[in-house]
Amino acid sequence: MFTRFLAHQLAHPSGLFGRLVMARWLRSHTRSVNAWALDLLGMGPGDRLLEIGFGSGDLLFEVLDRDRQARVAGLDLSEAMVRVASKRLRSFLREGRCELAQGSVEAIPFGDSGFSRLVSVNALYFWPSPALALAECRRVLAEGGVLLLCFDAKANLEQWAGHRFGFRLYEPPEVEALLRDAGFQVLDLQSRSFPGYGEAHCVRARAGFRGGQT
Repeated sequence: MFTRFLAHQLAHPSGLFGRLVMARWLRSHTRSVNAWALDLLGMGPGDRLLEIGFGSGDLLFEVLDRDRQARVAGLDLSEAMVRVASKRLRSFLREGRCELAQGSVEAIPFGDSGFSRLVSVNALYFWPSPALALAECRRVLAEGGVLLLCFDAKANLEQWAGHRFGFRLYEPPEVEALLRDAGFQVLDLQSRSFPGYGEAHCVRARAGFRGGQT
């Protein structure tokens, strides 16, 4: 029963447990993968980043802390994570360099072509309609913008019984096919193992032209 509860909390942290327990665990567990993702993003001057499923806000914090000119936004389904991240990022929110929203990746509450970079770490498993989600990601990315999807290796997650409760596991070729169908040009696949974590994959893709050209 606790395994099911924990799986549901990973998908959608909620309540006091989500704010106090899951936020701290996610911060510790994903630190290495977030740092790797940030390096792969290749943020440069003038880039604007959107993170889908920002959790406790650590990746966004690093972007804003490294570059005093950076502008970022984040979307998370969990009210609990929005509250946690809002506290962590409150100084950047006051400065107007950060915007956080609660909602679904299938209806991203930001305008067309507003971002040059988009990242999502360990959220793909929980998207009810990956095709619709990626179409929305394509909509909010400017032409030529870069999308980075990071997710745990299927073999790793299969070792934990909780994956049966709401997780959709992927192999890299499946993710690459979804991206191409959504109008992205797949640039590369990176795989890496972390001590105490296991293997993770990151697929990087570029938003093609609106007419379907890449």
